Amino acid sequence: MIAIYFYLSLISGLVSLAAAAAVYWRNRFQAIGPIFGLTLMWMGFWCVGFAFYYHPLESDWAMLWAKMTMTASITAHAFWFHTMSELSGRSRRHWLFIVGSYATAALLLIILWSGGLLTNLKSQPHMDHYVEYSARWYPPLMVYLLSSQALGVTWVLQAAWRETGYRRTQLVYFVVAWAIIFLTTSSIIIPLQYEVNIPPFGFFLLPLNLGFLAYVMGKARLADFNVVIARVFLYAVTLVIIAAATLVFLGGTAVASPGFMNQQQLTFAFMVAMIIGIGLTISLPRFLPRAERIMQERMFGGRYGYQDTLGHLVKELSRMPTIDQILESVAGTAHAQMQVSRVLIFMQDALTGNYKLRAESGLGPQDDVEALELKGSAGIVEWLSGNSDALVREEMARRVEPSLQQQLETELNNLKVNVCVPMSLDGRLVGLIGIGEKLSREMFFVSDLRVLETLATEVALAVKYRRMEDEVSRKNRLVELGTIAAGVAHEIRNPLASIKTFAQLMPDRMDDLEFKNEFSKLVLKDVDRITKVIESMLAFARPAQVTMGNHAANDIVEEAILLVQPRLKSKKIELTREFHGNPAITVDKHQILQVLVNILSNATDALHERGRIRVATGVSQRNLGGDGNRDQTYAVIEISDNGPGIPATVRSRLFDPFFTTKKEGTGLGLSISQKIIRDHGGAITVSSVEGKGTSFQVNLPLK
Repeated sequence: MIAIYFYLSLISGLVSLAAAAAVYWRNRFQAIGPIFGLTLMWMGFWCVGFAFYYHPLESDWAMLWAKMTMTASITAHAFWFHTMSELSGRSRRHWLFIVGSYATAALLLIILWSGGLLTNLKSQPHMDHYVEYSARWYPPLMVYLLSSQALGVTWVLQAAWRETGYRRTQLVYFVVAWAIIFLTTSSIIIPLQYEVNIPPFGFFLLPLNLGFLAYVMGKARLADFNVVIARVFLYAVTLVIIAAATLVFLGGTAVASPGFMNQQQLTFAFMVAMIIGIGLTISLPRFLPRAERIMQERMFGGRYGYQDTLGHLVKELSRMPTIDQILESVAGTAHAQMQVSRVLIFMQDALTGNYKLRAESGLGPQDDVEALELKGSAGIVEWLSGNSDALVREEMARRVEPSLQQQLETELNNLKVNVCVPMSLDGRLVGLIGIGEKLSREMFFVSDLRVLETLATEVALAVKYRRMEDEVSRKNRLVELGTIAAGVAHEIRNPLASIKTFAQLMPDRMDDLEFKNEFSKLVLKDVDRITKVIESMLAFARPAQVTMGNHAANDIVEEAILLVQPRLKSKKIELTREFHGNPAITVDKHQILQVLVNILSNATDALHERGRIRVATGVSQRNLGGDGNRDQTYAVIEISDNGPGIPATVRSRLFDPFFTTKKEGTGLGLSISQKIIRDHGGAITVSSVEGKGTSFQVNLPLK
């Protein structure tokens, strides 16, 4: 067992030296970097020296190593005090305390190397050897070591109480790590002078705590308290289960075969099981994240509701019809759920290259919206373009060059935000989301930033796809307008020819009353036809003025039937209703009436006398190609007749503008109807069998 402690102490020393290098490098632009780096370096020297208390040595070498170990301990405590003074922001105000600490340490080192502090070697149950301290100097040594630590940690706690955000989290984590190190090392070692022998189990935890200190002081982003608590609790539960199973196995072995394993072998087997247990706990990447998430939800369910809400919002982005609605929904939801002061969403302007405010939530009347714009050369834009993750105000001291920090700080202050999250596509910054400070004044934890970065990526993709859809729609509209232009030219050519003929003959036949009367009627008829064509064309081509409202589908159907009732009676057509429920639809009532009246009128025109029309309503799950491969819920209005049906050659052109089989038709009725339903997010489908009838289905999405 002594050999295990020897290697654990050496490992702790190596970990501490590695942590010293990491802390210095990550904080090299701040005073705390070299100070705490030296602290951990001396801590590492102490661990290496302490390891030789577990290693057999000749008395002269043992005393030399003891003096070197004590030198590292005294020096490390002076640097610990300086580190905590710097962390608490008191190093300038209390510089006399710091100087006094180093002076006291120097005095103790003089006493140590002059032979006054360590007097002899002695044996200990859990060590190969230990030292005896001078009864005269040991109490002052302990007073210095304990008082410097107590005063320093008191200052850090006071600073943590005052601070907010990242600084508070960092200081709290620092105190927790320091407390665990102190309780598992100093509190065990100090009583050895008075023959209080406690197994040095702290060396099992020391490498983890030193690594945690390096994480706290070197990491720009810290995990949430709750994540750490849940993770530690999960590790503890896992280890307890493994330990319990191991003890049951070893106990069963001892009962079944009492002499099979001695005490040392049992202890060694248990330690091996614990090491394997730690390895299993950490190295199950598929099991651990899920288990950790479950633990967080069970212990801190209220804290993670906003993440679920934002995750649900990501899934809904593809269903939002416009870019403005996407951005406004994201801004409003993030502002309300994350409890932040404001949310700003900027998108790059294609002409200027600047980033203009497109959506916001949390701005007040005192804010100048026009001034909230970022130029393409802004520091925030350049930083986000060159980095793949968020810019966080509290991280800039570790992640941003000092020359750029002031510019970024000024721009963040102008926007009054603490976090800027990039919206990048294909390596290009297309926009960014600015997040104000949390109302709780907490920091933005790793889990917060991950959710925001995922949301920003999904918003960028949703905007890209919506722009692509708009571009396709624009091109389709141009094609449709070209078809319309050709149709208009065809439709008005004959009426214009009649009018031209009349105008040419009029001078020669001014006195011919019969000619004037006949051609006047013809001209008026042709003008009416041209007017009808133009009005239909405008109805098809211009953007619809939609007035949405909630209506019962059956009520709209009944109103449409009422409008065509005179035509039905004139041909003695029988109309039957099959209403399967009464779905509530959000539509422009007048536009849907126009669609239904048009389809009913077409069915009436197609039928002979005493024909039959069936109108049915209901709800159906189907995939009409509007949302990938997923089915959606639609309200369905079906209008069927038992007429002659539609030939296959005609069916493929049914919705083409100006295509008609009627002598007096313009060929725009079904085209306009299809456009109206598409504007509502739905679709019209047709099925027909020649000689048996036709069925039109109007599908309107249910929200």
